[in-house]
Amino acid sequence: MAKPVEVEILGQLFSVTSEDGEEHVREVARHVDQTIREISAAKPMSSYTAAVLAALNIASECQKLQRTNAEIEAFINRLASRLHSGDEDRRGV
Repeated sequence: MAKPVEVEILGQLFSVTSEDGEEHVREVARHVDQTIREISAAKPMSSYTAAVLAALNIASECQKLQRTNAEIEAFINRLASRLHSGDEDRRGV
């Protein structure tokens, strides 16, 4: 079982347990903290509001990356199919 990792976000300590490893947890916490701070710096607001906006921004980034990944996978699958079809043509199948 993974051991808890202490991270700091907006000056508050959190104990996070993850199977993804300590360095991953620290990188994610840094990203969250940085995103909240950037949003807060742009316009005064509560830390709760900044955290929600940061969550929306990060979720948007995630969805865009998932969409891009799906498009790349589809492209690779089309290329693989074309290559596979070409192999059959050369073998006379």
